[in-house]
Amino acid sequence: MIPFLFKSAHLIPWRKTMSRFFLCALLLLAGTSQAAWKKVYSFDRDWLVYQEDWKSFLPYVSSKHYSYQSKSLEIHPDDFPKASLAIYPKENYHLFLQGTLFRALKKGEVFRISLDSLRRDDKFILTVYVEDLQGLPGDFYLERNEVVVAKEKADFFLLDIRSSAPFSNFFLLSLVSIMACLGLLFAAYPRVFTSFYRYSDWMRWEVKDEVWMRRPFALPNILVLFTLSLITSCLAYLTGFKTSLKDEFFSNADNFVTIWPSVLFIFSKLGLSFLLFISRFFVYYLFTDLFKLKGLANVHYFKSLQTNLQFFSVLFPVLCFYAVYVGPSTSIDFSSVIYIVDFYFLFRFVYFFQSFQRSFSFPRLFLFIYLLIIEGQIILFGIKELIFPINM
Repeated sequence: MIPFLFKSAHLIPWRKTMSRFFLCALLLLAGTSQAAWKKVYSFDRDWLVYQEDWKSFLPYVSSKHYSYQSKSLEIHPDDFPKASLAIYPKENYHLFLQGTLFRALKKGEVFRISLDSLRRDDKFILTVYVEDLQGLPGDFYLERNEVVVAKEKADFFLLDIRSSAPFSNFFLLSLVSIMACLGLLFAAYPRVFTSFYRYSDWMRWEVKDEVWMRRPFALPNILVLFTLSLITSCLAYLTGFKTSLKDEFFSNADNFVTIWPSVLFIFSKLGLSFLLFISRFFVYYLFTDLFKLKGLANVHYFKSLQTNLQFFSVLFPVLCFYAVYVGPSTSIDFSSVIYIVDFYFLFRFVYFFQSFQRSFSFPRLFLFIYLLIIEGQIILFGIKELIFPINM
């Protein structure tokens, strides 16, 4: 018993009521949620500069466009539903929308506008003009006003913003890597390099007897095989993120927070391509032995590597430069490219038949059936499954 404290029966219900009140209050506070702006995309790597000579927008290059007074962004509202463009001006900006003055922004004033209100076309060009603009304007983000639970607020400030660096750096890194492999081949084996890039063979329709044809797994041929596999894997990556039909890898935004998932994707495709091209030799050897076409396996393997290297060495840079031309966020329809690849393999079938017929005294029917089976596999499946798996 505590002195001077008088117990009363009417205090017991009051205490129960207060305890229940505080318990309910704690439960409500634990589940309290509120709306907060969440950054979903950063435009750090997507800036463009208008080139009068080209009459189009080209990617921003700091060494050339650093002091340009205007920089632009190509934005596709359909790619980011219910998102808003958020601008945190570091200077006084003049914004132009589709070439028309849209708004003047003052330094330090955050400006947001819903992309749905700008959904006039499938894309629009936003231009920032500053009289003494140095480098890139900042900061430009896409944000969504989402509900954040109280217990997740701490994690909210640790969220990674999806970086566009893998997209911007892909073209440079892939082309430099391929050129490095070709440069190594040219420096170490200039005659091999010349023979593999001898485009005149397409007009002569004949097979020259080369020493490295007799050793399909010699080091020069392995280097060529690696280069061809690298080109194939880079093509697979390019078609994967530039097509509108995304597979599991390219649909997952977490794969593009850093560049390493993209690197692992390319190397996985490279390894698969390498094994596929090596296995083709054993398929050639098996079927040439079956059709009594002695001595054709090595030649067919060499000519297959030669024609593929020549064709895809041209196709890949063309697609890269076209992807840069249409813009970093514009999808590409690869159906016409698939038709070009199909035509290449059909023409290659005719080329092989005529070349092998002139260089060897094989029965025409046996040679035709052999090529029909071997090259038909490639036309129907083969390398296209690696490059265009979504469009097949």
